Amino acid sequence: MWLPSNIVSAVDEIARIYYINGFEAQAWNAVRHENELRMLSGWCWTTKKGNRHRYGFKTITVAYRDAWYELVQETSTPIVRRIRAVS
Repeated sequence: MWLPSNIVSAVDEIARIYYINGFEAQAWNAVRHENELRMLSGWCWTTKKGNRHRYGFKTITVAYRDAWYELVQETSTPIVRRIRAVS
């Protein structure tokens, strides 16, 4: 993972990063309520207090990045705007 160790440490102090695999997602989907969307596999973060969470990231790095902004910086992740290449 390419993130600086101080960022990883700050996130690890307040959140748990983990992976929901296909079997776990399938098990949850089997008992989900009718109006709930299906669970997908992917990386997740949950606060150690258990009051906030976010699921479905493609990589562990993105899960850490999102948790850094949301939990440590207490802001939203930056908006990415398309940059047009000029030749």
